[in-house]
Amino acid sequence: MGIRLSAKEAAERVREAVAAEAARLREAGIVPKVAALVVEGDPASAYYAETKRKLAGKLGIAFELKTMPATAAEAELVRIVADWSRDESVHGVMLELPLPAHVSAAAVAAAIDPLKDVDGVTPANRLAAMTGEAGLYPATPQSVIRLLTHYGYALAGKNVTLVGRGQTVGLPLFHMLQREQATVTVCHSRTADLKSHLDHADIIVAAVGRAGLISRDMIRSGAVVIDAGINETPDGGITGDVAPDAIETAAAVSPVPGGVGTLTTAILFENAMKAIRLQADRREAEKKRGSSTDGRLGAPGPMQPETPMFDRTIRTFLREAGAAVPTPGGGSVAALVGALGAAMASMAANFTTGGKFADAEEAMEEAVRRLQGWTRDCEDMLEADIASFDRYMAALKLPKGTDDEKRIRKQALRDAVRQAIEVPLGLMRVCRDALELTAAIAPSVNPNVVSDLGIGALLFESSAQSAYLTVEINLAALADEDERRSYDKRAAGLLREAAALKERAVGSARDTIWRRNR
Repeated sequence: MGIRLSAKEAAERVREAVAAEAARLREAGIVPKVAALVVEGDPASAYYAETKRKLAGKLGIAFELKTMPATAAEAELVRIVADWSRDESVHGVMLELPLPAHVSAAAVAAAIDPLKDVDGVTPANRLAAMTGEAGLYPATPQSVIRLLTHYGYALAGKNVTLVGRGQTVGLPLFHMLQREQATVTVCHSRTADLKSHLDHADIIVAAVGRAGLISRDMIRSGAVVIDAGINETPDGGITGDVAPDAIETAAAVSPVPGGVGTLTTAILFENAMKAIRLQADRREAEKKRGSSTDGRLGAPGPMQPETPMFDRTIRTFLREAGAAVPTPGGGSVAALVGALGAAMASMAANFTTGGKFADAEEAMEEAVRRLQGWTRDCEDMLEADIASFDRYMAALKLPKGTDDEKRIRKQALRDAVRQAIEVPLGLMRVCRDALELTAAIAPSVNPNVVSDLGIGALLFESSAQSAYLTVEINLAALADEDERRSYDKRAAGLLREAAALKERAVGSARDTIWRRNR
């Protein structure tokens, strides 16, 4: 008999954090507010909106619920969400789906300011969820990953079979799972022999909306199953995509109700808090460049590039890193330093264009493209570093009363430690690869910015050195001595390569500076 992955405790933690942040905002004179639009015709939508309104009240968040008749014109719905997007007192906008057949949900969603789109339905946020850029991601995919994290199940290196590829859950979740370093198989309505794809899965996520799609006999013993499906039963209740008796075979199953959905509602308001921070960052950026002409938070449209990549101002990040809390810690700072290295190297390459640099221009454009990719990798690793610590702490809190619980807890701790090692190892690989590129382009870089390229190389090596310390401190938690040696050998080899490449890159930069100053 497997364990029941109830989301009650995880959701309560999210609600407590949101309530605390909402209270701090009120003390600072900011009244957090979310506005929701419902169109009559779907009782479930009205019910969910009312549930959110009640939760908002408990969290200290103002909630405006606007209900429109089923005959409402598309243009009227677009105007409502566009007005909320321009209203500085509204920080989050929710669009309850489905909408009537005569209304394009995409058109209405596109009118929402992406930095107020707490559902993650705007084109900009859908793209952000796929690429890992800053934005507001859909709550249900976040809930799936958060629930696994809460119970100490690491995704890195695991075989995950995702059943469902819908725009709301399956598609964004596929990309988010990949960024967690999982190996993902996606199944859908055209998949032949679904069971064969489930047989090799360490983790199964069901997100189709078809009751009983996955039966007990389709799940291998020891698999972890997350049921994100919601289906109405004849008696008016709800059930998931996974048969209830699957818990007799699986190691763990999330229930419906009481699982993903419970956590999803809480994460929507967590998104609202994140939206407030993103909007504040945008206002600050607009003030600095002096381009804000009417004081608005911004009209609906694409995600603005000034939004900080790590969803924090530098001041906020430094304050949080220096506080008496474990995260963000050294691993996170190491990832940030790596991203700064990529920024410096990218700037140098961007300045090496046109005129006398025409022969090198193609190589520099390719360098910028690769450096931008490594910047995103560093962003992902900063988040993964924090998540790995959270997973380890969650694994420590798992029950250990029975033999099965002890086994699950032991495996969860082992996976969490491996994740805490794999993340900085991945950062070291990024720095090594970036240094190899930096050393290769150093002789051709514009002499006026070659010092910036050299600084980038120094930052890359510093990031790798810092990541190595994170690897070393976590190695002690591995019980298998051979595994410890293997990890240490890989990390030490990457560090040696990074150091040698840094010397090449910085040496070349100094040669250029010396020749320029003769």
